[in-house]
Amino acid sequence: MKKLFVLFVLSISLNLFAQDPYKVTIDLTQVQNDQVPVEVIVPPIESEEVEYHMAKIVPGTYSISDFGRFVVELRAFDKEDNKLNVKKTSTNKWVISDATKLNKIKYWIHDSFDEFDGYGSNKIFEPGGMGLDAQNNVHVMNTFGFVGYIDGLKFNPYELTIKHDEAIYGATSLKKIKSDNTTDTFTAENFNFLADAPIMYSEPDTVSKTIAGAKILVSVYSPNKKLSASDVMDNIDELMEAQSEYLGGKLPVDRYAYLIYLFDGPTISNAWGALEHSYSSLYTLPEMDPQRISQTVKDVAAHEFFHIVTPLNIHSEEIHDFNYIEPKMSQHLWLYEGVTEYSSHHVQVKYGLYGLEDFLTEMKGKMNAQDQYNVDIPYTEFSAKILEPANEARYGDVYSGGALIAMCLDLTIIKSTNGEKDLQAVLREMSKKYGPFKAFKDDELFGEIEKITNEQVGEFLRKHVGGIEPLPYQEVLGWAGINYSPENSKMVATTGRFSFGVNDDEEIFIQDASSLNDFGKEMGYQEGDIFVKWNGEDVTLQSINGILDNHYSETKKNAKVKVVVRREVDGEMKEVKLKAKAILVKSSEKHLLEPLETLSEEQTKIREAWLGSK
Repeated sequence: MKKLFVLFVLSISLNLFAQDPYKVTIDLTQVQNDQVPVEVIVPPIESEEVEYHMAKIVPGTYSISDFGRFVVELRAFDKEDNKLNVKKTSTNKWVISDATKLNKIKYWIHDSFDEFDGYGSNKIFEPGGMGLDAQNNVHVMNTFGFVGYIDGLKFNPYELTIKHDEAIYGATSLKKIKSDNTTDTFTAENFNFLADAPIMYSEPDTVSKTIAGAKILVSVYSPNKKLSASDVMDNIDELMEAQSEYLGGKLPVDRYAYLIYLFDGPTISNAWGALEHSYSSLYTLPEMDPQRISQTVKDVAAHEFFHIVTPLNIHSEEIHDFNYIEPKMSQHLWLYEGVTEYSSHHVQVKYGLYGLEDFLTEMKGKMNAQDQYNVDIPYTEFSAKILEPANEARYGDVYSGGALIAMCLDLTIIKSTNGEKDLQAVLREMSKKYGPFKAFKDDELFGEIEKITNEQVGEFLRKHVGGIEPLPYQEVLGWAGINYSPENSKMVATTGRFSFGVNDDEEIFIQDASSLNDFGKEMGYQEGDIFVKWNGEDVTLQSINGILDNHYSETKKNAKVKVVVRREVDGEMKEVKLKAKAILVKSSEKHLLEPLETLSEEQTKIREAWLGSK
């Protein structure tokens, strides 16, 4: 399962280091039973009673995490180490009495990567959690899961000291002010900036490179050494160069860190993916074939990096001053996630990292994905109410429907401005107007975009994002010479009606053969058969999609189909040859996208403005 989230935490840029800081110490050398001790020396307190808060939700995850449930034995002390009275009032709040004497708070934090008594059914997605692995000496640290804040003092600065084994290195985008072989001290302007910067401690495997004016760091933990930081850097170098061109010729940050944690075995969330931050992204991925891992990182990175635009430089008030305990969600997930997802594919086709057919296949896949969701309320309402169970279940639509909104919006901008502007040009103008430290009002976004473009673009947003009118694929894609058909029926060769699986050796096998059709029965397929060859071609994870596409579209009726499988025969695994005559069945293909070869002058102009010379 692939699952992607984004985290951007923003705040007003003020020189707050004149204020008294929190001084936090986390001692990774003292991890016991998947717990680590945390000590927080707090700024001076003027109130008789204060609340210590752990985050209930962090922006971008769009689900309740309740990090307070991972806290064990929270205690408060004065300067003489006398205990103060502490009362837990909710999952994420502790009330401390006689608080003018408060000096420090101490507690233990549970690892979220593993079960423990009291964890509950709400499992934390690993890129947004805490992994404490003393045995393998690797620690994944999302700071918002370890550290909280005094209510009312969220904007005081933080000094974070990490004690660690000398054999491991902490990779992060946080600014380091002091370091030796076993201790690192980092600074953050306030809780928002601290929460925005994960750290991964592991045996050093890092590589740095300057790309388009930014220092790029890659750090990898691969338990079986299947992937290295150099492998990843080699694979994302070209992508980041293309992204810099796409964003106007320069990357909008001076540094960026890719933290990549590979796991060998199942995860507690049964998911994998990444969580994005202002200057870094944290990945937890299965340890697969090196080529496949590198490509997966590249695909995910293409999405995650573009969050530098939305919401780092373009965001609403709800994100700008995020409430970690009682959050109010923005109406514009389509902008933060949908535009970002679209851009991750659009940059690759526009700058030649893959072809037009590949791009259209991605967009077709998103149309098919959106069909599974109930889209009977406007995207703005769905986004604002994303924490409600019915809408949370639709969250995946931000990557499908949201990206399709962005595609149609891009073409609408190009067409209505006669090619003078596109979506990226509009985003650049908005970034200049707002930037990291100024937020727009949720209800005014459509009007702001209309001011930069025209009434036609504003009307598109009101109808298809603020309203529930379906996206006009046929009209909009037709402007660029792409024929769209909602459905097309044709005869294709059947494979036999069974379900595929992938085993631990990344081999394709028949997982379920209970519903074989006549062709499958004639072939003699059996549950557990491992595919070796299909019409002479080796069957692998990399080749299977092409083999099947060719089988469906090119195989004629009664043509011989020859397949070699490996199965258990008399207690031994043997290769078995299977064959049968092809049978054609009626297949309905939805959302057919076909680029015209002969274009009008206007179609040529729009397609070139949209995709470059394609």
